[in-house]
Amino acid sequence: MAWRVEETDGAIGFAVQKDLLDAVRGWLPTGTRVVLHGDRFYGTPDLIRWCQDRGWDYRLRLKSNLQTWPNAERPSGIGSRKVTTGDLALSGAHYFQDVALTGKRVSTNIGIIHDAGHAEPWIVAMSAEPSYLSTLEYSRRWGIEPMFSDFKSRGFGIQDTQIQYPDRLGRLILVMSLALYWAVSTGMWDAAENPTPHEKKIRASAQKARQKQAFLVHPRPPHSCQTYASSLAAAKALGVPAKLMDGESRGL
Repeated sequence: MAWRVEETDGAIGFAVQKDLLDAVRGWLPTGTRVVLHGDRFYGTPDLIRWCQDRGWDYRLRLKSNLQTWPNAERPSGIGSRKVTTGDLALSGAHYFQDVALTGKRVSTNIGIIHDAGHAEPWIVAMSAEPSYLSTLEYSRRWGIEPMFSDFKSRGFGIQDTQIQYPDRLGRLILVMSLALYWAVSTGMWDAAENPTPHEKKIRASAQKARQKQAFLVHPRPPHSCQTYASSLAAAKALGVPAKLMDGESRGL
């Protein structure tokens, strides 16, 4: 985990994001493949260009009011003039390549998913070729949400501290991170060492299934002249070389 606490009157800009990402990037071994996930607060042309310049893959959700200039191969309903990302989501198409984003004209691919029952679609900028699965990879970001809940209302209640000094809040996050790591590690150890009766039953069934699988034998028909002759005749009828019908060395 890495974080930076800043005192601000509004949204934290790209400059702060860049400083943090540059620091984290310095910790990574050379050649590490990175996929950066971020919600609509982070889906900006500046961050997209930063990822592209450093060879990072990314899945960044975009706001619906960003101006775009789609490429020449536009789906029906998308004209030649600029449109918003929300217009792209309403066009009926789901995947767009080489879209120029905002007045900065940063080119990116965009995938859109709008599942039934959800008020808003996912409009996801990505470096990969847009498809349903590559767009769905944005859902991996939700793995961080349980930690947010643990830090906030369903856990430590960090918002109730009303701490006003960034350095103090940063130290508190450090303490909470260590506490959360200890709690999760302890829970994982206890689950492994002290399984419930139901968990023991599941493990025993899985172990029994693996033992049966280890003794599974696939019998092979005997290599009698009659069997081989029948196979050879069938191979000739289908135009298949006989050597493909049997793994052993036999002449035609």
